[in-house]
Amino acid sequence: MSRRTRIAMTTVAATGLALFLTTAALAAPPDHLKQFKVPTAGSSPEHIVLASDGNFWFTESFINSSNTQANNLGRITPAGAVTEFHVCDFCFPTDVVQGSDGILYYTKNDAPLGRVTTTGTVLPDVGPTFSFNGNGLAAHGNDIWIADFNNAVLHRYNVTTGVLTGFAVPAPTLDVTVDAGGTVWFTRVDGPVGRLDASSGAVTTVDPGGSTREINVATDGFVWFTDLFGNRVGRINPTTNAVTTFALAGGPEDIAPAAGGSMWVTQSSAGTIARVTPAGLIDLQSKVVKGSEPIGITVAPNGDPWFTMLNADKIATLQLQ
Repeated sequence: MSRRTRIAMTTVAATGLALFLTTAALAAPPDHLKQFKVPTAGSSPEHIVLASDGNFWFTESFINSSNTQANNLGRITPAGAVTEFHVCDFCFPTDVVQGSDGILYYTKNDAPLGRVTTTGTVLPDVGPTFSFNGNGLAAHGNDIWIADFNNAVLHRYNVTTGVLTGFAVPAPTLDVTVDAGGTVWFTRVDGPVGRLDASSGAVTTVDPGGSTREINVATDGFVWFTDLFGNRVGRINPTTNAVTTFALAGGPEDIAPAAGGSMWVTQSSAGTIARVTPAGLIDLQSKVVKGSEPIGITVAPNGDPWFTMLNADKIATLQLQ
C-alpha cells in the first residue's frame, strides 16, 4: 500500500540560521532487493564505495564468532561475486574511498590511512603512527580528507605529493565531504556541522541542533547530513547556511547522492534504505530485512544503491529497473 504525506514546514531562527522542520513520507517497498553473503562469518561489512574497476569495495572490521579478526577489504562485482583481501592485523578498517591515483584508501585505528590496489595488493600505510582514529573519508581532486575521531583535526593527504596536512577544527570529527567548489564540510562529535576553507584554514559552524553523523553533497550542490539518534536528515544551503530538517525514523546512518538532488539513506535500526527527495519525501524504500543493520551506501552508475548490512554479513542492492 502506497502512502505519501507532506507535513507543513516550521521555521526556526537561531544565531543567523534558518532551521526548517518537516516530516518525510513513506512509500511502499519494492521487491527488487538482492542480497549477497560475505564469506567471512561475523565480518560486519561497514562502508562501501564504487571503484574505477567497476566493482564495489567495502570494509570489514569486527571480531567474528571464532574470535578472530576480519580486518579485510572486500570486493563485490555487479554480478555479486565477493572476494576478500586481508589488509592488516588488529586495525579495524572503517571507511574506504578511491583516490585519483586509482588506489583505495581506508581509515583504521593504527595509522592515518591504509592503502590497497584494485588487484588486492596491500601497500605501505600513509603517515606515521600516532594517536589517531580515522573515521569518515572523502576524495576530492588529488586529496584524501580524513575525519579524526580522537583529535580536533581534519587531515588532508595529497596522493601526488605524499604530504599529510592537519587543519585545526573546534572538535573531533565523524565524517567529511567536499563540495564542487572545494569547501570541506564535516560533522563533529559534539553535534554541529563545520565548514573549512582549505586555502585559508578558516572554519565556520552551522548548528542544526542534535547529533549529526554522516555527511555528503547532493547533485544539486546542497549538503546533507544524518542525525542517527534524532531520527532525521538535514539539508544545508551552501550559500546561505540555511538548514532544512526532515524526520526520518529507523536510525538514519549513511547518505549518498541520487539523481535530481535526492539522497539515499541507510536506516540502520529499521533494516531498510530510503530515497529522500529535496522536499523531504520518501519516494522509494527497500523492503525491511529485520536485524540486518544497513550502514554504508553508495550508488552505481545506473542509479541502483548498493549498501552494507553490518549484522547480516551481507552486501545488498536495490534494483530499480
